Amino acid sequence: MIGEEDEDSIYKPAEDTFMLADAIDGLHGYNALEIGTGSGYIAYVLSKGFGRVVATDINLEALIYAKNRDDGIRDVEFVCCNSADAISNISFDLIAVNPPYLPSEHIEDAAVDGGMQGIEVAMSMIKSASRLLKDDGRMIIVISSLARYDLLLSSLHDIGLEGRITARKRYGFEDLILIEIRSIKHATRQHQDHQG
Repeated sequence: MIGEEDEDSIYKPAEDTFMLADAIDGLHGYNALEIGTGSGYIAYVLSKGFGRVVATDINLEALIYAKNRDDGIRDVEFVCCNSADAISNISFDLIAVNPPYLPSEHIEDAAVDGGMQGIEVAMSMIKSASRLLKDDGRMIIVISSLARYDLLLSSLHDIGLEGRITARKRYGFEDLILIEIRSIKHATRQHQDHQG
């Protein structure tokens, strides 16, 4: 049983969650991964369109909470690990990530603090998961305009990926930004197909 204090450490669905959910709702495929599942909301959305869903979180209480959701979450494997570090021998059509992205000098709240530039935790998650992305798969990540998302986008090339902003929406003091990430070789192949 999860106590009230433990429940406070679980990231609850908010505007960023719903923006990511809208982006993935209706997508279909074989395998999907959510990194940092928190309440399990995104894993639930993924379970409607993918045959196999794996959801990770570093917070065991969050995984217990997500697994015990009563809204019909099914066929989701929950794994307690950092990012996707414990996942192997499977590749994913879609990887969904709502990372901690608020710029912070120290990581005091793992659910929201994203490092000095607000992208350090996100980049760590992307690096951990990129090896699991199918050649034609995609990763969708939500990040704040308060974070140095421009650095995140330019850093992707160093690890064989490229990203593009697919949506941007104002929420109070920040814009929430959706970034779709694909392997460079897939993007190059798509470009060549359109040329020829």
